[in-house]
Amino acid sequence: MLQRSIFPQPYHTSKPTGSAWIKELLAGHPDWIKDNLGVGKIIFKKLVSELVIHGGLRAQQYLDCTEQLGIFLYQAVTNLSIRKVAE
Repeated sequence: MLQRSIFPQPYHTSKPTGSAWIKELLAGHPDWIKDNLGVGKIIFKKLVSELVIHGGLRAQQYLDCTEQLGIFLYQAVTNLSIRKVAE
């Protein structure tokens, strides 16, 4: 039988953060962000702005607005489960 440790082991231990990935997408080749998120840089920035101003989107404790939108769009474009996206 598999025994679990008394102390939980961290699951998500990758060093690059989601916000770092979004920054890379925004700084990189224009096709890269479109391939990953389905929209270009200008549209992505405008969508974040509109959602903050008119949609009530706000930063959370661990996720800024750009990362929240990036996660949503990435999941919509790739059709991956949230568990796979979390990786």
